[in-house]
Amino acid sequence: MQQKNFFAIFLTALFVLSLMGCNPDSQYAKVEGTITYNGEPLEGATVSFQSTVAGGESASGVTDARGKYSVTSVYAVQGGAGVIPGDYTVTVSKRTRPVDPDEEAYKKGEITYDELQKRNAAKPLLVGAGRSEQLIPRKYTVASESGLKASVQKGKNPPFDFELTD
Repeated sequence: MQQKNFFAIFLTALFVLSLMGCNPDSQYAKVEGTITYNGEPLEGATVSFQSTVAGGESASGVTDARGKYSVTSVYAVQGGAGVIPGDYTVTVSKRTRPVDPDEEAYKKGEITYDELQKRNAAKPLLVGAGRSEQLIPRKYTVASESGLKASVQKGKNPPFDFELTD
């Protein structure tokens, strides 16, 4: 009797473990690297991988203070899952953040938080957002002009590092 119970438990455990191997994100490969601009790490830049196959997935991520990034597809269920293996065109973009005079006044202590909220509520949508500027050459922001490519393989990939220059 004990042997039958052990066998049933063993088969159940084996079944559960096999299901764990059927992760829907297992088709995704982890993609990471470093972006530098004129030899310096580029912080706060958006890195996008766009499939060269029509209708293929794309993925994106943001660089940290060391210029390091990892990208993940919007279709990946688990955060940080990566991208479908294949060929990608890579773009990099970094824009200034528009200055909101009300936010600045709040930071300087010139107005209260309640006053800031009141002013923000009175603003029409997108008014006061200001214009942002691209901080790196335009060519890196356009897929057809960037010249940045990545061929993602199934499994572990080396870092995809890119050096941007003026």
